[in-house]
This record gives sequence, structure tokens and C-alpha cells, in this order.
Amino acid sequence: MNNIYAALELGTTRTVLAIGEAETGGRLKVTCHAETPSAGVRKSQILNIQDATQSIRSVLREIERKQEASGAKITIGNAFLVVSGQHVRADPFSAPVQVEGARVTAEDMEAAIRAAHSMPTSRDRELLDIVEQDYVLDSMGGIPSPKGMAGRLLRLNTLHVHGDRNRIQDARTAADAAHLEIRDPLFATTCAAEAVLEDHERKNGVLLIDLGGGSTGYAVYSDGYLAAMEVIGVGGDHVTNDIAHAFQTTNTQAEGLKIREASATVGGDDGASARVRVDPGENTLLDNRTISRRALNVVVNARLLELFTVIRERLEELDLIHRLHAGVVLVGGGARMRNIEALAEQAFGASVRPGRPIHVDGLEDEPFAPSYAAIAGALLYAHRNYEEKSILDGLLGRFFSR
Repeated sequence: MNNIYAALELGTTRTVLAIGEAETGGRLKVTCHAETPSAGVRKSQILNIQDATQSIRSVLREIERKQEASGAKITIGNAFLVVSGQHVRADPFSAPVQVEGARVTAEDMEAAIRAAHSMPTSRDRELLDIVEQDYVLDSMGGIPSPKGMAGRLLRLNTLHVHGDRNRIQDARTAADAAHLEIRDPLFATTCAAEAVLEDHERKNGVLLIDLGGGSTGYAVYSDGYLAAMEVIGVGGDHVTNDIAHAFQTTNTQAEGLKIREASATVGGDDGASARVRVDPGENTLLDNRTISRRALNVVVNARLLELFTVIRERLEELDLIHRLHAGVVLVGGGARMRNIEALAEQAFGASVRPGRPIHVDGLEDEPFAPSYAAIAGALLYAHRNYEEKSILDGLLGRFFSR
């Protein structure tokens, strides 16, 4: 029996559930995925557990419907949780260990790893990941593997990624009420990186930006490891709110304008029509209302350029902006915005590409696969780190009817 895994993403705008199955040869395939609009969630944090539970129940029903249509049934008992939001942070940590002999051995490296993983997490925080970076031997850093090198004091630099324990517990509570057990919580942005980045991009320097509804996460990889990450409390919903405020529309109307008509750039490609129609909704008196397309694009451009500028300034402070030789990769629902790649090229002075999952199969026919990068990466994490027995024994049952 092949390994089977499930992952849940409870986001600001949508709730996503996906099932992955190991294929012959070790690749992972997303065999089923579904999404429903989220309720009770704002800025990637749950404000109403009952509404969030209903969103999870809805996506579970959609998965069941899809499975029945395909002639197979998978009953999901647990899922890995994809976590995002501004409450997620990363702290650097390393602890020195004495080299036992004249040269560094494998045992010394293991001791450095144990020391670097020993930092306790405060009671109000929950650990999401420990990312190993480079080794430092005496005063020399940037060492990928110090085995055989001469020195006295060895340390391994790490980033400890953690989130607000209460916010993660709220997601567990909502899932429990929907009869779905939560396995490990995983950070959305680093999950996305696992799914979409090539090894040569990590080595040459790359910036991944995860554009969500309530927040935007970014991760910088250089010399093969994660050099920096952060979550900024600005996402696609802020663009929608700006449109609603600027043009006195409802949020539903503003979201429609953003998706159907808006561009991240302002210029000659603003469109053939100088004005765009506002969906009247239930108010038929507004059937003929229009707004300037250029004015719409100015509003959208201002917010997105501000977001990219904040990220660029952070990277300049960390002296990372000039290391992006492999460019910028965009994932998340916000990455589907028209001309957003051109805006990112302008902001970062680097090549930009959409982040389609390349290490996971099964999403090739998805109209916009970069929006599934995080959940695909969570499934990949489960596939790489958990054995079949630990997932299937009493936790995820599988039944087929053909």
C-alpha cells in the first residue's frame, strides 16, 4: 500500500484540503484537492471557530464528492496544518560545541546539530520548523560541511520558525469539531519553497514571495539554505479594501473588479476600454455605473508596490538584495494578479517567474497551480519525513470501490 497524506490550509479567503499519494519511484502525486470560501478567518487568524469549522466541513464534503465521482473513497482522519499569518516569526540560534580532536568529525557535527536544536520554545509559542543553515568553525562562517577541517569551536546556525500557540490551537479546535485531527503545523512559505524551488535557485540566491489573502510571507535562500524569512500583515484583502474605499463599492464588488479588471501596473496596457463596469449586485439602480480603469490600476499598483518596497528594504538591511541571482518566485492566490510579475521585476530589479509546483505531480491541469504551492509543499514534507505506518495506522483509512 502506498503512503497517503493529507494537508489542510485554513486561509483568509479560502480553505483548501489536499490528498497526496506516493508513486512508484518516490514521487508524490496530489490525487485529490478541493477548496471552499473561508468564513470566520481574518488576516490568517480565526475570529469565529464555529464558522471556521463549517468551512472545514464544507471542504471535507467537497473532497468526498470528488472521490465518489472518481470511483474511489478516502476517509481522512488527520491532516498536516499549513500555517500563515503575521504571528509567525523566525529567530536565529546556535550553540557552540568543543571539537573533541584536532579535526572536526561526524560526531562533532552531530553534537553541533543537537546543540542548535536545543533552544527551548516559550509557552506561548509553537515550533513550526528548525531550519539548518551554515556551520561556523572558530571565527570562519559559511561552511556547508566542516568535516575534516581543523578548529576548536564548532556551531551550526539555525532559524527556529514558530507561531502563536493560541492561534494554532484555534485551528486545531475548529478541525477537531469537524472530526479532523491535526498533525504537525507547518509554515506556509517554507512549504511553498519545498514545492517550487530548484536546488540551483537556492544556491544562487532566490526570493520566494507567498501572496496570501490576509498576509504575505517571503523567504530568501542563498548558498543553498534559508537566509531570512518574515510575514508581513498585508495581503490581497488589503488591495480589495483599498478598491472599495477609493470607489465606494462593497467588498464583493471590489473583489470582482480586482480579479476581472485590475492590473498591478499602470501604463499603456491598461486596456482598450477606458472605463470598467461595476457589478451592481442586488442594486439594479447601479446597472450602468463605471469607473476609470486607469484609476483602478493606480490604486492596486500603489498597494502592491508599497508591499514589494517593504520587502526590498528588509532585504537591503540584511544585505541580501544583491544575492538574488536566480530572481524572484511568486506563489499564492495573489500571484494571479495581472502584470504582477512585471511589477515585481520593477521593484526588485530581478527576473520573476510564477511558482508552479515542480516536485509534486497531479496539479498540471490546475488553471493556476502557484496558488496550491503551500499545500503541495506540506504534502511533500509529510512524504519526505513520515513513514507509511505512522500515517496510516488508525489515522488515515483508505477504502476503494471500483
